[in-house]
Amino acid sequence: MKLSFLSCALVALVASADDDFVRGQDGRLRSIEQDATIRSDAVTNRQCQLKNTGYLSALKAGSYAKSTFHKCFHTTAQIYEFVDALVAQNPKLLSKFAISKTFKGQTIYGYKLTKGNSKSLYFQAVQHAREWVAGSSLLYSLSSILDDISAGKSTAADQFDIYFVPLVNLDGYDITWSSDRYRRTSANQVDLNRNWPTPYKNPEPPAVGDEIYPGTKPFSEPETSGINNWLQSKRNELAGFIDVHTYAGLILFPYGDTNSTIGNGYDAKFNTLGLGLKSVMGSGYAQQSSHQLYLAYGVFPDWAWRNFTKPALTIEIVGTDFVAAASTIPARGLEVYKGINQFAKEVVKFNGAMVAATVDEKNVVEAATVQVETATVREILD
Repeated sequence: MKLSFLSCALVALVASADDDFVRGQDGRLRSIEQDATIRSDAVTNRQCQLKNTGYLSALKAGSYAKSTFHKCFHTTAQIYEFVDALVAQNPKLLSKFAISKTFKGQTIYGYKLTKGNSKSLYFQAVQHAREWVAGSSLLYSLSSILDDISAGKSTAADQFDIYFVPLVNLDGYDITWSSDRYRRTSANQVDLNRNWPTPYKNPEPPAVGDEIYPGTKPFSEPETSGINNWLQSKRNELAGFIDVHTYAGLILFPYGDTNSTIGNGYDAKFNTLGLGLKSVMGSGYAQQSSHQLYLAYGVFPDWAWRNFTKPALTIEIVGTDFVAAASTIPARGLEVYKGINQFAKEVVKFNGAMVAATVDEKNVVEAATVQVETATVREILD
């Protein structure tokens, strides 16, 4: 009788504990309060926007990073409106261009920052719709570089022209503002960061509806196909690539789709490049080869490296969730801004004379110790 009573009590306790948590789309258990925060994030940021109006009329050269625009996350229209205002104030430095189309037919825009250099760097963000802070960090970086130019400070733009594409997954991003805050895929239910060509086949191909569904074939999606066409047209000038994601706190370099090393000394060069970014971005970041976390097929940096033989990285911004508080925008943006400036310096060295490997390539890169919950590992690496 006592045993039966105790068993019932334990069952009730477990049931009560389960009732206090909700399992999200990423498989993580969160408290009811945490889940509510995620679901109300768009509303919270719209309220933030109402408290921080007038940023366009207040924009001033040299103070762009201090703009109240960076106090909140913003919709697609607001983002383009803000950067268009920067273009209007800096017509000799900044220009707007169309780079691709979305599944729904929207135009994906990029912005070119130029001081007349012969080589360029390409930075993109938000292949995954829910990663708002990836896009905001790229916008903060652009603002900061413009501020530095106004102040006569050294920037990445001294050595390279820079292309910024703050929103790749435009359709999906819009959906995160209207209904599904935790959406990862495009409007066509494709993970755009699995839609790039790879010489390897996933032994367990994800099905339609899976968050990492790669599409019917490489470049099946207008977003990636259009970006590919545009990048190919710039082949002779492109010197390096960064794809910004959240939230693992990692600087990732090829390969993600195989355990094999690159060889010819490149693994050591990538590790040195990653260490350079880590040195300025902070202790929250670690550098490693992508496959050291897990295998991912069809990711952008692998394709860019194989196609252009120029350094290509994923920056996984540090954090605790894909949904980040607006108050973290400046801090995360500053980290990416520092990483971008250091990347420009490292690219010059990386693209210099080839240095033959002097040690076993497999021992060059030590795996970073990254605490990642098993339930979230597939979603975190982008």
